[in-house]
Amino acid sequence: MKFPSLVALVQSSKKALTRFPLEILFALTGTLSATILVEIADLKLEAERYFIRLILISVLGLSLSLSATLFSESRAIKNSLKYLLRSAVIIICIGLFFLLDPLKQESDILKFLLLALSFHLLVSFSAFAGSGYIHAFWVFNKTIFLRFLTGGLYSAVLFLGLAAAIGSMNFLFNFKFDWDTFAILWIWIVGMFQTVFFLSGVPENLYLLEEDKSYPKGLKVFTQYVLIPLATVYALILLAYEAKILIEWELPKGLVANLVLGYAVFGILSLLLIYPVRNLDENKWLKKFSQSFYYILIPLISLLIWAILARIIDYGITEERYFLMILAGWLIFITAYFLISKSHDITIIPLSLCILTILSVYGPQGAFETSRRSQLNELSLLFEKYKSVEGGKIKTLKHVPEKEDMLRMVNIVDYLVDNHGLKSFNPVLDQDLQSVEDSLLLLTRSKKKNSRTDTWELRSNQKNWLYKHLNLKTDDRTGSKLNLGNNMFEAENIELLPLSKADFMLAVSQYPDSARSLINSSRLLISQVQNQNRFKVVYGSEVKYLQMDTLINKLDAELKKQELPEGQTLPVSRKLLTQNLELEGIALEILWNHLNYNDQKKLISANGYALIRIK
Repeated sequence: MKFPSLVALVQSSKKALTRFPLEILFALTGTLSATILVEIADLKLEAERYFIRLILISVLGLSLSLSATLFSESRAIKNSLKYLLRSAVIIICIGLFFLLDPLKQESDILKFLLLALSFHLLVSFSAFAGSGYIHAFWVFNKTIFLRFLTGGLYSAVLFLGLAAAIGSMNFLFNFKFDWDTFAILWIWIVGMFQTVFFLSGVPENLYLLEEDKSYPKGLKVFTQYVLIPLATVYALILLAYEAKILIEWELPKGLVANLVLGYAVFGILSLLLIYPVRNLDENKWLKKFSQSFYYILIPLISLLIWAILARIIDYGITEERYFLMILAGWLIFITAYFLISKSHDITIIPLSLCILTILSVYGPQGAFETSRRSQLNELSLLFEKYKSVEGGKIKTLKHVPEKEDMLRMVNIVDYLVDNHGLKSFNPVLDQDLQSVEDSLLLLTRSKKKNSRTDTWELRSNQKNWLYKHLNLKTDDRTGSKLNLGNNMFEAENIELLPLSKADFMLAVSQYPDSARSLINSSRLLISQVQNQNRFKVVYGSEVKYLQMDTLINKLDAELKKQELPEGQTLPVSRKLLTQNLELEGIALEILWNHLNYNDQKKLISANGYALIRIK
């Protein structure tokens, strides 16, 4: 691999800065924000939310501004209109900064991913939509994709080389470059070097690409002998499964929708990759695949729709089912277009998908509003079943529901709080939810000083308020499928902590990032790995894991010796609730005060203290 010379890098960087000033400004903003985020960790917790949002907006702004520049260049737009377009990009990004807050609203993470996808799709066709230069469109996207991969390879080599040099300085000269040095190095290489390198390789004179008839031989081999055979095998398996369920007349499994979409993605990607050479005489295999793909897709789309509707009828619409539904509609449109149209303009693929993605993010037709309305309707129907709806508003349950219905009610409440917040219940609850939310927020902040956990604590308090207000039971273990857990343990003499062997003490819980500190210039982090029975312990550059399964098995054995009333906490010895972990430079003794796991032995909650001894 030949690395570009320093002179070439400087010249291309100057050219990129002149051609893409706004794009590089967004890259610099995101890079600086990420750097500050690393530096202020554990120091200014409230500021972290601000810089995380700046990073997200910088990513969106970079691709959106690149789309605007390519559009301007392809239409030879005057500078005044070009500046107007760039101003529109800045206004949109400012608006998105106030709309997106993923630490406050979990669904904003998905919204950001959807916007990022739509803006990247916009880059692919913004210069070519409606131009008729289909081959130039293909060459342009091939060029920028290869440029991105090349930049990624250069960035990785550069990072590894510099990281090795820094590590050598630590080893040879006893320097104290910690993990944050490596993190900042990676941020600047990816944020600035990779971005500038990529932008400097974006083709100019875009319509001249129509004359480029070169086609990478490796791409042809990969598509012809890997992608297309895989897609064909995939299609045969799915068609065989469809025949099976038709013969047995049973509902398709939910996973089949993802499999059909997987085949469609494989197939469409293959068709895009072979587009310039599909009609050549020496490529008969490719030509047959191109002609047959959309015909094969027709019965599979029917299977996809069947699988989606079966779940929507039973359980209503969620974001996942919404996206499956609109993707099925998009596949119908694409299939009809390529079977009927003679032009076969492949720009229609990213163009239609981009429009569909943007429409699914915000507005009453979007995924989130549609899902919220659907699940509220499902909840109302369940309460109506038990005579607990008056004037269109759900009331406290008057009758004990069946366990399956109780499970659905609890799951819907959890889903709505996690994804849409307490105020999403406004249409179905006759309560001043704003005042309830304000009270719960004050309660949350009065109990914890660590604002990192405010969001999780607030959601938990909101759910508990709804459970109590609606008379929902989450602790029925007998034959229940709720699996919310009721195996609770507490250390004996919980108010006494043995501190004689410790230099420091740190509170620990299952909440993300709840235990963070700086000890001897090295950061210590103790945090549960999401959906796993283990805690990740990071000290400096060392990472170890605190396994909980052994402890849970011991507690379970202790529980079986006792006969306790349901819901009662079992007091156990402090020794039984103690774990130890050795790291380079420190020793940890974890003293759990409370621990709760469900019937599936999945950890639900835990809190206690870490006693820290400096070696």
